[in-house]
Amino acid sequence: MRRSRTISGIFLIIILTGLSGCTKKKEISGKAFVPKEVLVNILVDMHLMDAMSNSRRFQLRYDADSMDLIGPILDKYNITYAMYDTTMAEYSRYPELFDQVYNEVLIKLNVMLDENDKSESQ
Repeated sequence: MRRSRTISGIFLIIILTGLSGCTKKKEISGKAFVPKEVLVNILVDMHLMDAMSNSRRFQLRYDADSMDLIGPILDKYNITYAMYDTTMAEYSRYPELFDQVYNEVLIKLNVMLDENDKSESQ
């Protein structure tokens, strides 16, 4: 009898695990969150700003911390820091969705790099 209950319990766990994998694909949307397309552009701009601000020349000329640099980027897209923070917290709960966002960021940055290489070679 005890063995039968154990097998039934294991079977139930397997079924529940399988069903949880069949849920509708999660999307992060709503007024509290930054739209995916805008988030991609924000992250692209942040990476570009990070690259510029890490140069010695920039550091000698400007005394700026990360908040000083992030603020204008968020202002450009009319996004509050609270919206950005909420969005990033939500994406941290769904790494597969964040991977999709970052794939788009990397594609945009690579396109920019290719365009820059082409213009320098001409």
